[in-house]
Amino acid sequence: MSTIIVGIECLVGAAVARWIYLFYFHPLSRYPGPLLAHITNLWKFSAFLSGEHHLIEQKLHQRYGNVIRTGPTSLSISSLSGFEAIYGFNKVIEKGDFYDFGRDARSGGGSIFSARSEADHRVRRLKAVGPALTTAKIANYEPVISKHVSVFLSKLARAQASATAGSIINIAAIIHSFTFDTIVEVIYGESLSSQPYTSIREADNLLEAFKGMSKYAWASSMVPWLGWLMSTRPMVALTRRPTKDAKGNLVGLSAFVNRTRDVLLTQPEKTLDSSQSSIAKNYLQVPTDDSKHMLPDEMWRECFNLTFAGPGSTAAALTTILYQLGTEHGSPWQSRIRAESNSHAAVSHSALVLTAVIKETMRLNAPFSTAFPRNITHGAENAIPDLPAPLPVGTLVSANTYILGHSKDIWGDDAEEWKPERWLVTERERKELDDKFVVFSKGSRGCIGKEISMMMLTEAIVGVLSEWKIEATGDLKGKAFLEMQYSECGVSLTKVTDTGGGAEQTS
Repeated sequence: MSTIIVGIECLVGAAVARWIYLFYFHPLSRYPGPLLAHITNLWKFSAFLSGEHHLIEQKLHQRYGNVIRTGPTSLSISSLSGFEAIYGFNKVIEKGDFYDFGRDARSGGGSIFSARSEADHRVRRLKAVGPALTTAKIANYEPVISKHVSVFLSKLARAQASATAGSIINIAAIIHSFTFDTIVEVIYGESLSSQPYTSIREADNLLEAFKGMSKYAWASSMVPWLGWLMSTRPMVALTRRPTKDAKGNLVGLSAFVNRTRDVLLTQPEKTLDSSQSSIAKNYLQVPTDDSKHMLPDEMWRECFNLTFAGPGSTAAALTTILYQLGTEHGSPWQSRIRAESNSHAAVSHSALVLTAVIKETMRLNAPFSTAFPRNITHGAENAIPDLPAPLPVGTLVSANTYILGHSKDIWGDDAEEWKPERWLVTERERKELDDKFVVFSKGSRGCIGKEISMMMLTEAIVGVLSEWKIEATGDLKGKAFLEMQYSECGVSLTKVTDTGGGAEQTS
């Protein structure tokens, strides 16, 4: 018994000694933050699972300044120069073990998202972007996007028709289905499904599964021992256990994974024989002796990465834009967008009003409401400017786009105000604003799906406004995890008619 007591005392003493070191003597002890965050990652873990971590960190930055401590070896930075140092073209700040959830536990294979080093990322980006995600290639996906916008408008029309006069329609789920169905067909082509994927039996609970996957994969990575546990073979096997319906048929994520692997691995000839352009088809067409050629498993991982990242974030953006346009302040901008679209500018870069509304809304409502941490490696100790001392190797640094979007230091005293007119300035002034607009990140690690997302947003917004006047008559509710996940977006839709000469009338 005495041996056990001595052992417990030693453990307690070691824990206390470590806490004292972390509080007072660790190189990061100079930075302010929650007391619990100085000694454990559980503070960050708990804040994330609350669904309001972006708001919690914003308040901490408002209280303490541009640099706060969010874990024993973690810092959150809210300056634009800090963001550019972390995510820009700095080649010595890398992705570390945090992203192990995006790597195969057995082979170590990953995707452009989980690539550790700049060199690895450069190779993966060449393979992922070159064959399928250049501007010219993305233009070929427009018919797919246009088709799904029509389906989206039909769903909204049915929802409006079934609603009683003046009642509120929750369009959050309709929007998420639209973005998922669109991006999935852009990626995998028509061979995946002959109809919108979320409408088939196998898609039961699929969108919720993707939401849960992004939430819990990200949360577990915040606690190193939990991240390690979740990446072990038994836990991987448990989390990947097939989901079946009452008849024993695969459904949900299991069915989706099987279908997508068929497209690229089992029956690629169906994809290649399709007349429809898709990302998967473009990958499969790369000759084997081309430096951009990928093995089938590589192709599948890159495609799944796009599926993981694209639909939820695009849904978050579209949800907030449509809701904001339905507010009292946003209503006049609906008319301006209609007038602009009537001049046939809505699908081009000259759609300045629409672009201003999109960017201003995304600035204040960042689709990715969490920060993407990076590791300080050897040579990067002094990479982040305006810090009082070099950072120790192994420090996790991050900057949250939501917080930067609300920063008065970056956007001025009116940073909290929704003002699309701030973007309707000279070309030089817009360039200066774009330099501060970090929603799609910066540098070589910037979002590779940005153009697809913007094309979807543009066509969907113009499509909705050409049919209806939106009124934000209900609530906008959601939780912030990896991306903003909205459960409610309450609006009313009133049919728009044209009385001639471009005049609008509602009926």
